[in-house]
Amino acid sequence: MKSRLLILLCALLPMLGVAQEKTTLERFLQKMDQTTFRAKITLTIAEDAAHPQTHTGRVAMCGRMFYIHLFQTEASYDGKTFYVYSPETKELSMSAPTEEELLESNPLLYARELSKVCKVSEKATNAGNTIITLVPKDQSKGVQRFELTVKTATLMPVSLEVKEGASYTRITFREGKFSDDKPVFVMQRKGATVIDLR
Repeated sequence: MKSRLLILLCALLPMLGVAQEKTTLERFLQKMDQTTFRAKITLTIAEDAAHPQTHTGRVAMCGRMFYIHLFQTEASYDGKTFYVYSPETKELSMSAPTEEELLESNPLLYARELSKVCKVSEKATNAGNTIITLVPKDQSKGVQRFELTVKTATLMPVSLEVKEGASYTRITFREGKFSDDKPVFVMQRKGATVIDLR
């Protein structure tokens, strides 16, 4: 009788809401889906470690939607259309992006996609951060290492680094903040020449 009761209890435990605690990466992705993140950024790109190039800009993100101002160009994605505006030429391009184009435009989206095909590890630091490292199982091509650092308590992004072959890309986030507002990522620029490639 006791053994039957024990078997029944073990079978019922999953239905009673005994759930595993979410990883920092899972909590971070959930936070990015539910709130809007804004920050100033410093982008460092290096084909080799001796000659890095540094650029500054700003970002706003909510789920898969985003706005980026970088290289004197503005880009945004409203969930359907990808916009690129060049103040120099006053041209506003609109296109239906591929998944690859979105990942190249917004490296934070890499975290979600890579988590499906990578070994994920997390390490807490003495500075109150968590370093989330994603290493693809197939190292023969593409990203070899993706490292995202977030504040452990708030999940605020601190930096991310993508290593691909001999080159790497690093983004440092400054003055980051989360908010509950839901911005519209549709881009319109008065007087711009519209190039619709959809």
